[in-house]
Amino acid sequence: MISQMARRFQKNWQGFWGRYWWLMVVFVVALGCDAASTMYFMLRDGGHQNEVHPAIWLISAVFGPVCGPLLGWLGKAAAGIAVAVYWRGIALYLFVAGSILSFWAAWYNIWGANIYEPRLLRWVFW
Repeated sequence: MISQMARRFQKNWQGFWGRYWWLMVVFVVALGCDAASTMYFMLRDGGHQNEVHPAIWLISAVFGPVCGPLLGWLGKAAAGIAVAVYWRGIALYLFVAGSILSFWAAWYNIWGANIYEPRLLRWVFW
């Protein structure tokens, strides 16, 4: 099964960069904005306690409020690109959705948290 997955990944990678390079750049920049804004609020508020993403919360608890989000950025970028290559047929949708969510998260970390509280946060914390 692993060799099947590797063959599919290898086949789908051919020409992937040439077709989706700009979406990958936007996706990685969006994730970077989210990571930078996460570092900002963690340094401002004194820690990782308010982080909602469980993996980022854990990695930030272990590696701190700067290295944690940076490692999370790298991990999310690598995983997102790998999934998009594997399911090349929906790569456009994956990159667009991931970019929109990441830009929104970056905006929310800096400004949105002072404006409103998403219902999701009520479900998570209460």
